[in-house]
Amino acid sequence: MGGDVPKQFQTLSGVPILVHTLRKFESSALTNRIILILPENFIPWFEASILSVYPFSKLAEIVAGGETRQESVYHGLRRVDAERNPFVAIHDGVRPFFDPQFLEEGRRILQNVPAVAVGALPVETVKQVSSRAFVTRTQKRESLHMAQTPQMFHTRLIQAVHEDAREKGWVASDDATLMERAGYPVRILPGSRWNIKITEPEDLEIGEVLLKLEDKLFRKSTEVLR
Repeated sequence: MGGDVPKQFQTLSGVPILVHTLRKFESSALTNRIILILPENFIPWFEASILSVYPFSKLAEIVAGGETRQESVYHGLRRVDAERNPFVAIHDGVRPFFDPQFLEEGRRILQNVPAVAVGALPVETVKQVSSRAFVTRTQKRESLHMAQTPQMFHTRLIQAVHEDAREKGWVASDDATLMERAGYPVRILPGSRWNIKITEPEDLEIGEVLLKLEDKLFRKSTEVLR
């Protein structure tokens, strides 16, 4: 994203992106405890400048992250009591446009599977290319999904898989991939193309538009889930 301010603290309509995201979890009846993972040097600033303005009753703990996303998630998972919280959702702080309905549907599916990942079908034709940028294969879109978050798991399983990954040196870009590598099936929950991860400066402009359309978009995604 560039600049001195981490992207989760940049604003949409004057409100930090992370606050928009936390509000979604706060609003869900399935959420009883939120563990927030932040860069260690930003925790005091977050508490003084943001948390004092936007309080959250379900925010139980703020944990210092690690050098990588995977390490940061591991730090957070260590703070989850699997006995009291047998299911856990892992989410990107810069995905403020997910529908809380995903949590309800994911919780239902977890009764029968070890892991659920929200994913959206690609709308463009997907090409596999060589290192020299020549097309080597055209993928069938019907069998592909773009992985999103939240991703939901049986707490003990994902904790054990992260421990195993650390021992074996496995590195993955998301937690569902670690589950796959450990041999566990992951069920895809149909997501939304609007559940974007704010990564680049132009995503902020898209985010402003999505905020204005959010209620309408949520109604459509709920219809898909049903």
